[in-house]
Amino acid sequence: MLRYCYQRLCLIIIALCLIPTAVASSDLAPQISQLEANHERLTRYILHPVKASGEQRLLIRLRVKQIVDEQELQMNELLNDEDSLAALSAQQLETIKDILEEQATASADALIELDRHINEERSNRTTEDSNKLLEWETQMAQLQQRLDAMLSFTMKNILWQDKVGLTTSSDRVTFSKALVERADDISLLLVYSEQQIAELDSEKSEALASEQEHLDTAIRAYQQKIDSNNSSLELTVNLLDQLGTNTSKYKEVLIASTGSVTEDIFNVNVISRLISRWSSKLWSAALEYGPDLLFKLLLIIAILAVFSFAAKTARKLVLKATNNSKLNLSALLKDFFASIVHKIIMLFGILVALGQAGIEVGPLLAGFGMAGIVIGFALQGTLSNFASGLMILIYRPFDVNDMVKAGGVSGTVEKLSLVNATIKTIDNQRIIVPNNKIWEDVITNVTAERVRRVDLVFGIGYKDDIAKAEAVITSVVKAHEHVLKHPEPVIKVANLGESSVDFWVRPWVRTENYWDVYWDLTRQIKLKFDEEGINIPFPQRDVHIYHTHTAAEEPQQLPETK
Repeated sequence: MLRYCYQRLCLIIIALCLIPTAVASSDLAPQISQLEANHERLTRYILHPVKASGEQRLLIRLRVKQIVDEQELQMNELLNDEDSLAALSAQQLETIKDILEEQATASADALIELDRHINEERSNRTTEDSNKLLEWETQMAQLQQRLDAMLSFTMKNILWQDKVGLTTSSDRVTFSKALVERADDISLLLVYSEQQIAELDSEKSEALASEQEHLDTAIRAYQQKIDSNNSSLELTVNLLDQLGTNTSKYKEVLIASTGSVTEDIFNVNVISRLISRWSSKLWSAALEYGPDLLFKLLLIIAILAVFSFAAKTARKLVLKATNNSKLNLSALLKDFFASIVHKIIMLFGILVALGQAGIEVGPLLAGFGMAGIVIGFALQGTLSNFASGLMILIYRPFDVNDMVKAGGVSGTVEKLSLVNATIKTIDNQRIIVPNNKIWEDVITNVTAERVRRVDLVFGIGYKDDIAKAEAVITSVVKAHEHVLKHPEPVIKVANLGESSVDFWVRPWVRTENYWDVYWDLTRQIKLKFDEEGINIPFPQRDVHIYHTHTAAEEPQQLPETK
């Protein structure tokens, strides 16, 4: 009896343990049914694709993508973790395994068929028309997208098989080999496409205007090919990474093709391959284009050297011609003509050198013309200086080495350009004055004339002898070696001041002797006055103070206040 009860109790415990699994398996039945339905539809589309075009083809692709997305969600829910797998019954697990194995076989067959179709399209391509080439590349890009989607699905299928316990080692090896072969093909296609674009760019630089559109369309077609292959190579590299395959050389190709910097750039193998690739390209370019570039560089240097020599020679000839000319040109104008000739010859030499370098000079000059209009508006002040510089050169108010008062500055003119003048002051300061400030102000040329008058004033006391003082001043002035006899000096009593009788002394001298005479006469006349007892009075006044007392000024006693 006890034994019977014990057996019944064990059966109850076992039943209670199996109840959750049975309930869970029953709850997952609709998902398994949906998975089977999706599998049936997906297999039908993969193994027996419907021949369609236009919108119908697009709808089929969207439908297949929708089915794949639904299956991925279902698989993630069913195979998420060990608890999810434990909830599956043995029959449900076998169903999933059968589905995955059938899909693996179907996708492998579909990959072979799609790859064969792509290879046939490539081998049958004979068109040279750029528009048809662009259309063909668009179709090939769509086929590449289908192939990429199939490869991605195959990778997911392998991962799902791993989760349900199926052996995938052989599938992984086969799939890895296929991906490596595909990555190699894409790498070659990228190199080929880049070479084609380089050749088309070279043809475009020498093509007629009527051929430009055809070449642009062909370039767009190959650029589309590069973009499509870059996307495919990026996906292939990601799949190979999941399979544990070394992808450094493909990452190097991808970075070199796209130019985008990713975290792969920090991979030692990738960066070493990139450096090797760039070094190889640099060396190849140096061997291919180096001699031609070196020859052009030497030719450009020779052209510039010849034109520089010609410009300097022309400058000297212009200066010599203007110096010997009877036109009486100013030194500033002579230097201006020489500078203009020098710059024109050098500009012509630069244009010739640019032409030898392969640069189109015509469009460049047109661009300078358009830029000149914009720059003219932006640099109105500078152009005003330029115009003022031309006016100064034409009207010649002063010349180099003249002492002037212009633009609020006094000094000797050292240099004049079309925008400013360089003036050195008497105390040896160098000041740059804009030409418009000079031209808009009063210009005083102190040294423009060969002869100048020295204006001096000497005062004597009212008690001194005027005739004697005049004779003393006249003797000192006429005795000075730099005072000119013609015009004769003017010595007159000009003013009866508050404290002195003033003599105006006006001798004439050569301009270069002005200050020597000014200082010498001032000193010598003072000494002569002292010697002759003639006083030079200082300003003084006699102040007389008168003081008278009046009754109004008497102090008054104020009344006391309480």
